[in-house]
Amino acid sequence: MRRLKQQVTILLLALALLAAGAQNILPPSDLALAAPARQSRDALSARDRVEIFEEVWQTINEKYYNASFNGVDWRGVRDKYRALVDQARSDADFYVVLKQMVGELRDAHTRFHTPEQRRERERRQAVSVGVSLFDVEGKTVVVGVDPDSEASRAGVQLGMIVLTIDGKPVAERLAEAGARVAGTSSDRAVRLRIYRMIIDGEPGTPQRLGLERADGSALDVLLTRRIVSDTAAVTSRRLPSGLGYIKLTLWKAPIRKEFRRALEHLRDVPGLVLDIRGNPGGEADEVVKIASFFFDDHVPFGKFSKRSGRAIYLRTDDHERIYAGPLSILVNEGSGSGSELFAGVMQENGRAVVVGRQSCGCVLGISEFKRVKGGGELAVSEYGYLSPRENSFEGTGVTPDKTVELTISDLQARRDTTLDEAERLLKTKSDSRASSYTSLFQRASIPPTQLVDRSYSAYDRGCGNPVPNSHQRSW
Repeated sequence: MRRLKQQVTILLLALALLAAGAQNILPPSDLALAAPARQSRDALSARDRVEIFEEVWQTINEKYYNASFNGVDWRGVRDKYRALVDQARSDADFYVVLKQMVGELRDAHTRFHTPEQRRERERRQAVSVGVSLFDVEGKTVVVGVDPDSEASRAGVQLGMIVLTIDGKPVAERLAEAGARVAGTSSDRAVRLRIYRMIIDGEPGTPQRLGLERADGSALDVLLTRRIVSDTAAVTSRRLPSGLGYIKLTLWKAPIRKEFRRALEHLRDVPGLVLDIRGNPGGEADEVVKIASFFFDDHVPFGKFSKRSGRAIYLRTDDHERIYAGPLSILVNEGSGSGSELFAGVMQENGRAVVVGRQSCGCVLGISEFKRVKGGGELAVSEYGYLSPRENSFEGTGVTPDKTVELTISDLQARRDTTLDEAERLLKTKSDSRASSYTSLFQRASIPPTQLVDRSYSAYDRGCGNPVPNSHQRSW
């Protein structure tokens, strides 16, 4: 048996799912239309492109966790895209070909980054106009606004309906993005990429949004895309109800230290809400370390397995428990990878009730970003995951115990009904007898005594944010 810390840091990070992995994807027929002005900056020769193409294909061929390549004819994929390499008129066109080829696997973690995307990842930066958009009740709606942004100062508010983007009807922009998006792990992941793509662009460039306020009046704003930080953060507070609340934006070391401090300040609350909505994942070891704060003994959190059969087993540390009370975990479509692993296994153990919306369904493991000539990089899913109850969560996601849908009226009123529901459940049961506690978490397959023991005493690791960026509030 191999423990994670002794072997390799597994990354379960679906950040590129929302940003880099979805950027500037064009269909093969449009390759000739890519900006000729960028050709002067091209650094790759035709021979370089062929070498990189072969390296990317071969690396996936040798390392991909699934020997059947998710049912894809991987050799046939090589033949299909090799012809397009010769047609590429620029490095930008060539990178499109690589992204499309890798996208054939429909895997949010296996992805190719352009040199600029690699630099943004290494700097822990992202590009944002200060708002996040998503589909709510069949409309494109503002679901996140950075409070310290040009968008906020211009009067953009949650719940505003987007009518146009850069003068085009939003339906037209969505159709264009839908035709360009590369394959990924689930329908939810596709939607996240599409809604990221329609506002994506280079830093310093403008974007005009035509919006409709709650009263039906129009608001037209011109925003500038800016570089923003994409680092892990913890926020915490005591809610008016007396319950505790912690929000975690990314499972990135050493965030567990900040999480520990927040949890220690809330260790006396009768119930705790952990908000990982919009948290796209991070590092496996960090997930396990934070999970250890909720158990007193070693608890299994599943395993990662390579194609060769070699497995890395995950479990919490013992004697690290800080909080033993009732726990509710909030998730949504943007909860990816490590967040899904954490929520899913906590749910399986009966340690937490999960509230919100179906998570991304993007749970695989990578061990490194491989640099290639020209400055780009490749990430390959080398590890498949299975939970202690043999759930992979890849493609399916975590199903909440209590589903709470997002509505335009709630956004406009700034009502967080997911948080409200989690509070209601915790307040109702925080001082109840063990039988009531069992009913709350509805782990029907676990005997009541076993559930209470696990919940209070005793044992993983681990999709831009679609719905908001890490510095925005998630709904």
